Amino acid sequence: MTLPINGSTRVYAVLGHPVEHSLSPAMHNAAFQELGLNAAYVALPSPPEQIAEAVNGLRALNLAGVNVTVPHKSAVLPFLDEVT
Repeated sequence: MTLPINGSTRVYAVLGHPVEHSLSPAMHNAAFQELGLNAAYVALPSPPEQIAEAVNGLRALNLAGVNVTVPHKSAVLPFLDEVT
């Protein structure tokens, strides 16, 4: 059973460049479905020269969570509220 995506769906993402090859969306979406969670995980391609805009866009959209992959792991640090 696939849950509907609606206004209550929690959205998670992986940010990277390139990111189209990532297996994270398939893995996370399978887990969300198995657990019956109203959530979706997507890959968001973002060129390195647009990392500041991408992070600001993520903030504006209030995503539930974001993973960052190469080449952005270090580049996003100045834009984070905290690092753990």
